[in-house]
Amino acid sequence: MSNDNPLNNTQAALDAGAGLSAMKAAELDNLKNAYPYVLVPEGYRYEGKEEILAAPLRKRGVTTLHDAVSFIAVVNDQKGDATRLYSTINPPTFQAIFNDHAAGAGWRDHAARYNAPLSPEWKTWNGMTGRHQNQTDFAQFIETNLPDIAEPVGAVVLEVARTLEAKKKVNFASSVRLSDGSTQFTYEEDVQGSAQKGQMQVPEVFVLAIPVFENGELWKVEAQLRYRIADGGKLTIWYELVRPHKVIEAAVKELRATIAAETGLPILVGAPS
Repeated sequence: MSNDNPLNNTQAALDAGAGLSAMKAAELDNLKNAYPYVLVPEGYRYEGKEEILAAPLRKRGVTTLHDAVSFIAVVNDQKGDATRLYSTINPPTFQAIFNDHAAGAGWRDHAARYNAPLSPEWKTWNGMTGRHQNQTDFAQFIETNLPDIAEPVGAVVLEVARTLEAKKKVNFASSVRLSDGSTQFTYEEDVQGSAQKGQMQVPEVFVLAIPVFENGELWKVEAQLRYRIADGGKLTIWYELVRPHKVIEAAVKELRATIAAETGLPILVGAPS
């Protein structure tokens, strides 16, 4: 007989009823009070077919954003009584759970994320901090990234870089820290077979103005110049960013304040499990 025969469907229902009647009434009451359930006859299974509906029965899914403005826009569009915001510093993340446990048990599967990517400028300068270079390589690095330096003025830093590059064949003899905070190097240079002494002045501290996060605000980051004069008068030079982790921490805290103000929601420090 065909499976489309109504008699077959009727028999299936009767079989299901027979299985139901075999259960104790107390067991059924316990099931009904614990969680929703369905009883399926042996050899049958249940499959949800939500995809055939015109729209999902509820919202779900995770939206990934690439800047704070977009994250705020999505949060304001989707937030409700069950919405909670979370944030961490390391790594810098922001997450909105729209069906969290704030208004009772929630599925936590409707969310938005902003993983605050570090800017190319931050990656460049932080990636080179503490890396020893010869004076030529250091000079080229400074000249390439000159627009990121806010203090001293660009012309001064450019002159230092070009002088370092031009004096790559001299022997450095000593260094003295001056009262204005700069360092004065004394070097010896062979000019037409005659040793001549010269001096050059290099700022000991310079200040960057770079975004911490992509499409973010500029932050001032202090860098301290370091150097070593080896035997034979060769100069090794590098810089060290001053407490870069605290700059990221401050940038995250400022973003938290902005997002909280723009969405009207408090931000919890941590991440949903």
